[in-house]
Amino acid sequence: MPNRNQDVSPKKEDRRVTYTKMALRDALVELMREKHISGITVKSICALADVNRSTFYLHYRDQYDLLHQIEYEVLETLQARLQDRQDAQDTRPVTLKVMTEILEYARENAALARVLLSENCDFAFQQDIMELAEILALWMDPSYNERVRDYVTVYGISGCIAIAERWLKDGTIEQPEEIAQLILQVLYNGLSSFAKPPRHTEPAPT
Repeated sequence: MPNRNQDVSPKKEDRRVTYTKMALRDALVELMREKHISGITVKSICALADVNRSTFYLHYRDQYDLLHQIEYEVLETLQARLQDRQDAQDTRPVTLKVMTEILEYARENAALARVLLSENCDFAFQQDIMELAEILALWMDPSYNERVRDYVTVYGISGCIAIAERWLKDGTIEQPEEIAQLILQVLYNGLSSFAKPPRHTEPAPT
């Protein structure tokens, strides 16, 4: 799990604090639908959330700290949900059960997921996902050099993210398992698995 240097206290939060944090989180997500994180200010977040800036600074250093804590919570939640989801019969690094569970979470939190996967994010979340998926490099033929494996890993994970982002943007029309199957087909079998079968021609008459 990527280290966000979070000060996560085991003490149960006051309901008012929880409500305030949720309001700030929702405000940031709403603003990031239209703007890159670098173009969003603490003032604009507080105005939309109807929270004083002094209250904001009780919990977060700046807008980036708020975003990083949101990302951290998402990764923690995903890690908890993915426990015991691996299929012992499937030796691939990413299984259908795991990918489906990730997409189920994305559908349940579609607004947040769209923002975290979009170009308006600072890309830390995507990088964290890539770090969590570095096992793909172990799955590949070790005879390839490290840079080739890195390129293939980036290509594979970026493709997965792009498909998930398009699915969320279009309103999650297909079921999560359908998209999971599509992603894994591309990931493990490549684009050639979608190619038209070769056309068989009848032998010319003699």
